[in-house]
Amino acid sequence: MDSTRDNLDLFRDAIDANPFRLDIAAFAISAYVGSNSLEIADWLKRLDVLSELVTEPTLDGLFRSLCHEQGFRGVQNNYYDADNSYLDQVLNRKCGIPITLSVLLLEVGRRVGVPLFGVGMPGHFLVGDRVDRNIFIDLFNGAVLDRHKARELFHSMNPDLPFQENYLDETPTESIILRMLNNLRMIAYRNNQPKTLIKILELMTLLEDCPLDEFFKLASALEAVGRIEDAARYLDDAALRFGGSDGDELRAQVTRLWARLN
Repeated sequence: MDSTRDNLDLFRDAIDANPFRLDIAAFAISAYVGSNSLEIADWLKRLDVLSELVTEPTLDGLFRSLCHEQGFRGVQNNYYDADNSYLDQVLNRKCGIPITLSVLLLEVGRRVGVPLFGVGMPGHFLVGDRVDRNIFIDLFNGAVLDRHKARELFHSMNPDLPFQENYLDETPTESIILRMLNNLRMIAYRNNQPKTLIKILELMTLLEDCPLDEFFKLASALEAVGRIEDAARYLDDAALRFGGSDGDELRAQVTRLWARLN
């Protein structure tokens, strides 16, 4: 699809699906935020083909296929390049940041029947084994970790912070997508890309647990580039969603925005 609105709808459909379609949502981020011209159906087939190369449908077989045979690895240069957050680019280049490599691992694992879950450890994303909850894969560093090694990895990146066991708990799929979008938002802020920031916030506000502040941030970003009607529309939708005193505050901002147009 080449329509930005179509890609927004694809993202909405992916997060509303039961179960949540992590693969489609990730590709929709690339198509919508990155304006990458891609047919998402074709990229889903790329994942299917990659899965067919896993000759042993076990955790070890999956890790061996992706890490050693296919050569997926952590990016060594330009870590904060937005392309590292786009799943299609990771598939093309066979390198990425921890979370996109983890999404790849989760989706190939799902296709071959290896039960895995995302682990949003602060500072570094991992993938956990549902069969043995003490085993984790770090595709970025090409390593299989036990709980002790995962704790060591955390301390190597956060030497002044205490480790908490819940850092290795399962991360909900929606939270994985939110973390991907937060990474892209940080890059958009850093590179002063207001139009890209708006696209990121548009996707974030579609998530069920999106906090109220993100709607105000989106409206502010839209207003800053002169898209006042769009800002009012998003806040009006948010007023219906949140209701109560929050809804009243949102409607007050809608009234202010409409007044600017008169």
